[in-house]
Amino acid sequence: MPPPTKQKVRQKVPPVWVLLRQSWKPYRFLAGYLKPYLPQYITGLVCGALSGAVGSTLPVVTVFAFSHIDPNFNKNSMGNLRHLHDMHGPAFHPTLAIWGACMAIPAVMIVNSIFDFFDGYLCSWVSMKVLSDVKVKLFGRILSQSMDFFNKARSGNLISRVANDTRMAQQALATLSVDAIKQPIMIIGVIGGLFAMDWRFTLATMVLFPLFMLPVVYFGGKSRQAGRAEEDEQGLITVILQESFAGIKVIKSFAREDRTQKEFEGSSLRQFRMAMQVRRTMELTGPMVESMASVGVGFALLYVWWSGLPTQELLGLLVAMPLLYTPIKTLSRIHIMLQKCLAATTGIMQMMQLAPSVEDLPDAKELKGCRGQIEFKNVTFSYKPGMPAAIANVSLVVNPGRTYALVGESGAGKSTMIGLIQRFYDPNGGVIEVDGQDIRSLTQKSLRENVGIVSQDTFLFHESIYNNIVYGRLDATREEVIEAAKKAYAHDFIMAQEHGYDTVIGDKGCRLSGGQQQRLSIARAILKNAPILLLDEATSALDSESEQKIKDALESFSEGRTVIAIAHRLSTILRSDQIVVMDKGFVKEIGTHHQLLADSVLYRRLYELQFNEAGAPVEEKLEKFEVVRA
Repeated sequence: MPPPTKQKVRQKVPPVWVLLRQSWKPYRFLAGYLKPYLPQYITGLVCGALSGAVGSTLPVVTVFAFSHIDPNFNKNSMGNLRHLHDMHGPAFHPTLAIWGACMAIPAVMIVNSIFDFFDGYLCSWVSMKVLSDVKVKLFGRILSQSMDFFNKARSGNLISRVANDTRMAQQALATLSVDAIKQPIMIIGVIGGLFAMDWRFTLATMVLFPLFMLPVVYFGGKSRQAGRAEEDEQGLITVILQESFAGIKVIKSFAREDRTQKEFEGSSLRQFRMAMQVRRTMELTGPMVESMASVGVGFALLYVWWSGLPTQELLGLLVAMPLLYTPIKTLSRIHIMLQKCLAATTGIMQMMQLAPSVEDLPDAKELKGCRGQIEFKNVTFSYKPGMPAAIANVSLVVNPGRTYALVGESGAGKSTMIGLIQRFYDPNGGVIEVDGQDIRSLTQKSLRENVGIVSQDTFLFHESIYNNIVYGRLDATREEVIEAAKKAYAHDFIMAQEHGYDTVIGDKGCRLSGGQQQRLSIARAILKNAPILLLDEATSALDSESEQKIKDALESFSEGRTVIAIAHRLSTILRSDQIVVMDKGFVKEIGTHHQLLADSVLYRRLYELQFNEAGAPVEEKLEKFEVVRA
């Protein structure tokens, strides 16, 4: 596996106000997914606002409580509790006002806790629902892309987009929307209470307040830079993981485990460093703000001594100041989350806006009662603009119920024609028709439901044998699945497995041999029972005995169907009704095996390369081959 490349470009990180402006569009995008859950979301935000408002009253309530517990408390700065005993005696007769004063602080804390719970729970619930919806829609959008998209995209990046970016967007939605409302209300409420208690002290606090933000501004740029790098490195780790597991055979064949391990270790170490830099700056901000605030507390005490501030008001001020620290620390970290949210949500938005290169027309029809006639009319196709055409001016009529074979050297255009029939791509010129209908006028789903495919690149899911076969037709009965397996000569080896049809075959069918995997693929195609059957080296992974059985099974299954087969081994297509000889994207000749052997120089050369014995005439060789087959 070649090492993933990573460009290290040090980009200038925008300030917070620019991030807020840039984040408006991503948040508007996420807001579209909030509509089904607006009642819960608004309720959560209201609870967050009420939590901030109720919590901010704690300093004022503290002053109120101590003022009522002991009206003379302001004359006794030490708060001598013995005064209460002398005043009321040993009897316990609290008045209603005393009860109210004593329960005021617990009441504020309990109400604040209730609002805080519903705030956190409801916003988390909504954000998780939005995360699920965005994931599903993003995954569907990726699946809807055409084959040219997947030919260019790295699957590891796509996995990272669905798994990591959506998670980051969800965290931002849950955290930022709450903190952006709750924390400012808390700060405003506390400062309002401070003004009510002592406006001069509050003004002095407001003058010192900008000093508290110095650590936030200083460390903010560093943490944003590291946060962006951390997200980039996380995407790279996902790519390495996906490519390593997908290419594990190549890694082991070349004994490159150590190299792959070092690549992953290096990327993981870089992410660790970036993550720790983010965490270091975040954690440094809080203690520095608190340290500067503690200096402010010292000056506040000096002010209390100078002004003779009543003790209960001093208590209120001491309660108020810590209440400001948490909102300030929380708001100081918002810019980091904003940066991550902006990058993640922007990537999701870009993916959501991608349109497939192959789309159904608004008035596309379903293909019903397919007979299997296929016609290429002057079809030209190139995979990229400016590249040589994979096929050029191809005209070919494939009659229903007949077997056609495509032969030619690698790069002749055989697989391209198979892909065009399935409408994985649209031709640059010309028309492809099925039963006289331009396939662009048909829905892709209905077209592909009428086409079965057996490829040399067999893919099986990490599921049971039964689920892999029934994938061909989801409504098939178990008896039909078993019958398809028997026709593909797979039933016997399936029953030899530990759990028969319920045996899980591992990633890509790794617990089965190549021939067994291909027979399951053939069984899946037989079960689909489509009127058009495409065979791309369908027996390439089979031994000679199994190959002959599968060929017989396919011939039996092909009766009444339109079959187009690609084969590099000419022995597998000699019985075809028509053989199409291709070369460099052009159709050179069409005919039966005997006709082409006699009239086509290109076909004769291909045949001689596979069957000619030194010094033996081709005709003599052909007779010997036919005798052996008989």
